[in-house]
Amino acid sequence: MQRRAIPLGLSAEPPSGWLGLVAALAVVAAATLLIYPLKEVTPAVSLGVVYIPGVLAISTVWGLRLGLLTALLSAVAFNWFHLAPIGAFDIAADHDLVALVVFGIVAIVSGTLAELARARAAESERRREEADRALAELAELELERERMQAEAIEAEALRRSDELKTSLLRSVSHDLRTPLTSIIAAGAALDSPSATAAERRELSEAVVEQGQRLSRLVENLLDVSRLESGKAEPRREPVDLPGLLEAARHSIGASGGVVRLALDPDLPALSADPTQLERAFANLLDNAVVHGEGQPVLVRSRLVGPRLVVRVVDRGPGIPEGERERIFEPFYRTGAGAGAGNGSGLGLAIARGFIEANGGEVEVESLPGQGSSFVVSFDAPGGNDG
Repeated sequence: MQRRAIPLGLSAEPPSGWLGLVAALAVVAAATLLIYPLKEVTPAVSLGVVYIPGVLAISTVWGLRLGLLTALLSAVAFNWFHLAPIGAFDIAADHDLVALVVFGIVAIVSGTLAELARARAAESERRREEADRALAELAELELERERMQAEAIEAEALRRSDELKTSLLRSVSHDLRTPLTSIIAAGAALDSPSATAAERRELSEAVVEQGQRLSRLVENLLDVSRLESGKAEPRREPVDLPGLLEAARHSIGASGGVVRLALDPDLPALSADPTQLERAFANLLDNAVVHGEGQPVLVRSRLVGPRLVVRVVDRGPGIPEGERERIFEPFYRTGAGAGAGNGSGLGLAIARGFIEANGGEVEVESLPGQGSSFVVSFDAPGGNDG
């Protein structure tokens, strides 16, 4: 383990004992030599303090034992080399004994303080290591919690995705099964020898009608897939809006008595994908006819400032405020009116997707019991110039 420093330059563990012994001998020898020149100006008996810094240093760095040894060596050296009789160890006066006691007290005090400092340093190191371990464990627990949370979120997302796929499959399978059942039944009845010519013609028309219904559903599913994947890039070209709305009306099989067009004759041409906009308006018209409860649907268009606005107005039961955004969600079906539950729930989602892909906006205005108005708007060509 790396040695950690504590205040006053100490370390949690003292240096080598052999090094301390060498240092003790060195500081005693240095102090003894230093006294010789000092005796020229000061009596030798007052120079014992020269040994105190060395005793203090050894006691602080190497501890009490080497400190006491340094104190004893200092007293012996002082007595032997500098106190009469020189060259003999003899405590000739009280001040000799006092010097020895002072050296010992310095060694004990400084050594004890150093040992306390080291003990505190060791305790601090231990607590630091425990805190580091605790922090590491907390970090691991946090990572584990985040991992488990991520797994839970992923599991919940997968569960919701599975539920959505299940609901979509149920919806699509029902929408596919209905025309297929009608086609199969009509096809089987056509082979009946008892069927009259009129009945065969009626059955043939039913096969064509249900086939077209099935084709529209498949086209709607493909359109939703392209919109969701961001692959419905429009191929822009000049579009004559009145002609496009007329084509959309015919594509749903509506007559002029069912869908009435009241269009401004001076509308500028749009730069848009005609196929996408025709599908979008066809879906809006079909939705209005289905929910219009047999009343004619009115389509009006005109310039409103810098915007070209088209309104598709029906006289159905209206749309509750809480459903006015949800009706544009794929597979969502309203729960009111004559057309409640009919259709695949894809038409309005496709209409909004294609309109927005071509730079337009679509909103719905509705009064319960009085009908609904789908408002489509585009920037008019040249409307932002200047």
